[in-house]
Amino acid sequence: MSSPFFTIAIPTKNRPERVGNAVRSLVEQTFEDLEVIVCDNSDETESHRTSAVVEAFGDPRVRYVRTNGRLSMPDNWDHAIAGSSGEYVGILTDRSVFRRHALATVHREIEASGAQLVNWFNDMYGRGANGDELKRRGCTFKRYRHSGEQILDYFVHGDPKYATKVVPKLMTSVCRRSVLETIRTRVGRVCPPVAPDFTSGFLMLSHVDFALTIDESLYVSCGTGNGADFRRGGELAERFRADLGMDWRDFVDRMPSEACFAHALVLNDLMRVRESVPELIGHRDVDHRQYYVGCLNDYVKAARHGARRDEDLAALLGALEREPAEVRKWVKSTSLYAAAVTPPGVVREKVAATIATLAPSPLPTFPTVFDAMAWDERNPREPLEASFVDLRYGLDRVKQVSAARRRRRYRTLRKAIGRR
Repeated sequence: MSSPFFTIAIPTKNRPERVGNAVRSLVEQTFEDLEVIVCDNSDETESHRTSAVVEAFGDPRVRYVRTNGRLSMPDNWDHAIAGSSGEYVGILTDRSVFRRHALATVHREIEASGAQLVNWFNDMYGRGANGDELKRRGCTFKRYRHSGEQILDYFVHGDPKYATKVVPKLMTSVCRRSVLETIRTRVGRVCPPVAPDFTSGFLMLSHVDFALTIDESLYVSCGTGNGADFRRGGELAERFRADLGMDWRDFVDRMPSEACFAHALVLNDLMRVRESVPELIGHRDVDHRQYYVGCLNDYVKAARHGARRDEDLAALLGALEREPAEVRKWVKSTSLYAAAVTPPGVVREKVAATIATLAPSPLPTFPTVFDAMAWDERNPREPLEASFVDLRYGLDRVKQVSAARRRRRYRTLRKAIGRR
């Protein structure tokens, strides 16, 4: 029997109601030459429900694999792809669904370009208060070809708002299986801790000549996962840490401070990967300016959602004071620094209340993610002119944008407090 073109693995834990949607989105693909591996790391009380959901599809392309239920997330990812037989391998998280044409689009681009690594982007469903909103991202619908060196360089030195988005991760890409086997032989695994999406991305980028980026939303992420919860310091993040058997400080032990922000974690992961393949990316190091503004961005985003990470902020700002003068001056001149260190006050609260009354247009709502995707097919979005995918937005732009935002914020502030 010939091998399928794609293997898509679905690592899952205690989400039987979600994993069924993920599997459904794969068996309904317009491109049919694939295998699906559901790797169930659920607790014993939940595993029977997951297996029943998967077996109900009755599709010979879908394979159910049961773990001992005690694997960490990186271990479950590695376990999920270990038995793959497809020419190209990817991961679909159990709370995500592919659009019907996703794999057909990817296959067409592989055939045209010969790319060993292809990645794409996502829309979001169900992250609002009611759990039924669809948020569509802007897309150029263009294809971008960058070397692994270019992408890693941007990840370290580019605008941190976009730096993490340009990395092809196994959950947003497919990679030729022979490349993954080379990585496993050299490193011992494809998805090492801490964050397996980023570590797999760094390793893939260091083993291919180029990555092909499809600037389209080929899947929809539903609800929130470990990444968003980590920024808020929530229960999922704590379970993730406990499963790894690590201390929070271990996540950032190669960083300038002990501040455990998501941006610091993924930069730290690059430093870990660097040590496993020094001959390939041993020259990579932390850009301290980017490190600080990336962590400040995480702090500000968490605060906007009601989470205070003041202990981490204090550690970050303490380390900043030990940096060379040029780094301190640069970071302190950004609006992110100003936003992070400005204490809440009457004026700020009044501005927030004023802005809250200017609510954006409501997002479209749908009873299920499949209804949302059907509506999206009937209502295609207008393509954007340009995208961050072209890697244009560097740290110089952070300063430029910061100055413009400061001016806008000042004007908004004056209007909000009635000073015309």
